[in-house]
Amino acid sequence: MEPKKPPAKAPPKTNKRKEPPNPGSKGNDKRPRLDHRTKQREARHIVTQTTIKAFKHGELDVDKFVKAREFEIRALEEGLNRSKKALNRRAFQQVPKDLRRRTASHNVKKVPKRLRKRAEKEMLEDNTPTVTSRRRKPTRHMRLRLETVKKLRALGSKRKAEKKATITDDPTETGERETATKDSLETSKKMVPFLGIRTRAAKVKKARLAQPPIPKVKFRKRQLHKSWLPTHMFHAKRAHMTPPSAPLWRFSIPMSPTIKSYRPTHRANTTRGAIAWDMSYISTIGLEGQEDSLISVLKGLRFGKANDVYLDSVYGPKGTKWRSGLRALESFVYERKGSCSLIAPVTVIWCALPGTDNSTALQKSKRKLLLRVHPSAFFMLWEEINRLAKVAKPQASVEDLRFEMGSIEVSGPGSTEALLGAMWPSGEANDSQAVPSSVERAWKALAGVHNPALLPAGALIGFDIQDPRLHHPPRTIKTPQTDAEHNKLLELVASWPVDSTQTFPAIFDRKARLAACAALPSQKSINRRKNLAKPGEYPEPSTKDPKIPVLLYVSSRPPLSGTCHHDRNRHQASWTVLLPWKCVSAAWYSIIYYPLSTGQQPRFGGLEQQRQLAFETGRPWFPADYPGTQAGWDWEITERKRRHDEWKRKPKAKRIAWDSVKLDNNRKGEVGPGWSCDWERLVMKSDEDVEMTDGLSIPETGKNHDTTAKADTTEKSLLTKKPPTLTHVPTFQAHPLLSSSIILPTSLTNGVITIRLSVFRGVPTACARIYRLPSDPAKKKEWLSLIPPNQPGSKNLKPRTRASKATLPRLPKDAPPHLLQQRLAASLLEPPRIGDDSYPACPGEEDLMGYVTTGNFNLGEGQGTGIGCLMLERARAAILNASTSYEGKLCVVRNAGNGIGRLARWDLN
Repeated sequence: MEPKKPPAKAPPKTNKRKEPPNPGSKGNDKRPRLDHRTKQREARHIVTQTTIKAFKHGELDVDKFVKAREFEIRALEEGLNRSKKALNRRAFQQVPKDLRRRTASHNVKKVPKRLRKRAEKEMLEDNTPTVTSRRRKPTRHMRLRLETVKKLRALGSKRKAEKKATITDDPTETGERETATKDSLETSKKMVPFLGIRTRAAKVKKARLAQPPIPKVKFRKRQLHKSWLPTHMFHAKRAHMTPPSAPLWRFSIPMSPTIKSYRPTHRANTTRGAIAWDMSYISTIGLEGQEDSLISVLKGLRFGKANDVYLDSVYGPKGTKWRSGLRALESFVYERKGSCSLIAPVTVIWCALPGTDNSTALQKSKRKLLLRVHPSAFFMLWEEINRLAKVAKPQASVEDLRFEMGSIEVSGPGSTEALLGAMWPSGEANDSQAVPSSVERAWKALAGVHNPALLPAGALIGFDIQDPRLHHPPRTIKTPQTDAEHNKLLELVASWPVDSTQTFPAIFDRKARLAACAALPSQKSINRRKNLAKPGEYPEPSTKDPKIPVLLYVSSRPPLSGTCHHDRNRHQASWTVLLPWKCVSAAWYSIIYYPLSTGQQPRFGGLEQQRQLAFETGRPWFPADYPGTQAGWDWEITERKRRHDEWKRKPKAKRIAWDSVKLDNNRKGEVGPGWSCDWERLVMKSDEDVEMTDGLSIPETGKNHDTTAKADTTEKSLLTKKPPTLTHVPTFQAHPLLSSSIILPTSLTNGVITIRLSVFRGVPTACARIYRLPSDPAKKKEWLSLIPPNQPGSKNLKPRTRASKATLPRLPKDAPPHLLQQRLAASLLEPPRIGDDSYPACPGEEDLMGYVTTGNFNLGEGQGTGIGCLMLERARAAILNASTSYEGKLCVVRNAGNGIGRLARWDLN
């Protein structure tokens, strides 16, 4: 016998990780992952069988030949079925990406109607569990509810049967009952002149708060502590709404669409498309009285007042068009007594003057105007207006029009086109080629205006429109295509004939508003008229059709700012449409479903999209960017609670430890709570500085980490009241104060100004800390070395602070290309990188100026920008102590929870 060979030794394991399993091995149960192309190739592969076995010695075996062909035919049929189902998608996958939902595979009703039959068939074939499975197995609570419903239905049917039996049992009694009712009606008609007096229509109770409209019974419990917008049913299915238990400003407001909409919103507002908002939650106040009385009320609110001087563009000759009801004007209003703090920005619209030349008659005749204010500041403004209206001589009447007037805002290049296709004037002329000689013709001739900012600032246009439901779905209108049509459009915009043809807008008349709402036909009657119309045509107009009064104006952006003017044509303006409350829904659907000439349809936006567009254009958004007002402070407290709750819900291993934030080698701990803009801290510091200048001694507050509040103690700051001295200073008032060294008034000691931030590198976020450059020359020189070369401030740095550039070796003229590339890379990376020892440390708390209220990556600018607020006194000190104006507006921005600062530049908003 041969000796047995020793077993072969296993090769030594050199790798720590195990080798991946071989997909071809027998012991491996895992199948290799196939891509879609391999899957498609295998599905379309048809198995065949050779015919060699059917031929033996030149003879054909018919049985084997037929079986081979039968096998191939069946393989062909199976291959066809496999290839059809290989890359086939289910019904819910055929929906556009914007409309896909995960639950669509389990609920047929969430699939479009054209795909529901196919979805039901797929669910039956795949045995997919449906939503109706809950009904087959009800829970205990559901079973009790079903039994209660069953008993109530039985009682209802029993009562109906008894009532029907009593009526049909005795026909003589029914006849006697009918004759008795007729006799009673005749006697009552004869006795009417003697029994009572005809009552008059009830007068409107002015100077009283309006009540929301009574909702339907099935929706009444959902609106106990809040009100729905007219388009609530549209938004509730397509947007994230405010929580039911936490409404915003007593309204259920859409916050953001359920689909991803950050970049699409930017594109729809700037390049192509349109975006619409239901702004019916904006409060409207009506004033009526003589023109002098109304002007005295506006002056009492300091409307159009800059630096204790009433602007000539408001009350002077330049404001004639505004007072004539041809322009809309936006400015700030203030409290009458006390600290005279700012309330909110307000839009004022006068009713158009009648066609008369007698100025004395116009002054004595009654005028009307509308004030539109944000709902967060409505009650403050309401109280101030009521006080001023009673003092005015002669007295003016005030009316709350919150639930009588609604509004829609449309922005974007296709905004004018969408409004033209949705709103048809009731007195539209048949000759569309005629030169516009009326308001309706001028409105129809605006097709082709891609930016409402081309029109006069605050341009107004008011007329009556037809019911938009009669022309639903809307069709794309014709836009100017030739040079001659574009020239006519430019002539219209330049001349703007509406100023000479605008008549009394019917929306100022309460009877016209109520008549339009009362005359609205039901949707069933409109559907019947559409069925009677010819194919492809709209229903013919009728004399009974309601005339809906509307008022459109170009939203003035930014608000009136005195000496600080912005380029209006740089940013996209928007249209604001005022119309009766109950007519908003009819116009909304026609605007949203209008097919734009550039493709797609207008998008709808929520509160977050409105704030996003304001941030991209560099405008402050009320109330978030106005912490000096009471409305802005309430918003700040709400945001503090929300950010604190998010921070607290995270586990300790994943949330930021504010006490361990490293600001410097010697400093540790966040400056104040990281989830808030701690204005109380800045107000206290500024008060201490004032006392120190007065010669008073202030005890030391300790180190930075000692003043940092912990989670349990900082909850008290979530309920703090607004510091009484914290006030908002508008741009036109802050502009001259920043460049002068005069002593600030006592009321502006803790004034706050709103600014725009441009960060050279990085992206600021909300609650980021804003520091001025340190006063130490060495530290200040380190921060100035980070100025990019393309900035104008980098040329004024003498001596040159970029030491890294001087240390780079000089290259000869005939240096090879790779050395030139290395030299270029070294010059681009000359500022110290973040994390290096040479990177400058963040300034101390004594240099803290303010906070970022809104910050993100700006798609319009292509870099990180922000909207923030600074303490006026500290910002002015930074400008006066700087060597150049450019250097005075440089600052350091540090995000909360991050110890690294970024160089930025601020400017007045």
